Amino acid sequence: MSERMHEQQLRVPAGSTVADLSKAPLPTESTLRKRMSLPLQVIRFFVFNARIMRMVLKGHSQDH
Repeated sequence: MSERMHEQQLRVPAGSTVADLSKAPLPTESTLRKRMSLPLQVIRFFVFNARIMRMVLKGHSQDH
């Protein structure tokens, strides 16, 4: 992405602390369906928690 394109997308109006997101891409119907799918969210929840637990257990298994 060019520097100029990046500046245009993240332009902040003078005196404002909020970026202009009016040109941000909207999610597709498929993406929205995935975000609202309860079974998919439950699976993702457990996968994410398993990754975190693996990281925690790795840290606790090292000798101090």
